[in-house]
Amino acid sequence: MKNPIQNQKGQGLTEYLILLILVGIISIVSVQSLGKTIQAKIKLAREKIHTEVDLEAGRGSN
Repeated sequence: MKNPIQNQKGQGLTEYLILLILVGIISIVSVQSLGKTIQAKIKLAREKIHTEVDLEAGRGSN
């Protein structure tokens, strides 16, 4: 029979793998969320720029 203490190497590797997977999942979710936030802010800025340009073009044609 094997000594249970010798089998702890595999357990440590498994725990490391689970931790690595969790960190990866958290990173992916964070980047997706941040990407959506940045995309929304860029869209808002683009809309404001277009509004300002349209207003300026309207003033200049008078």
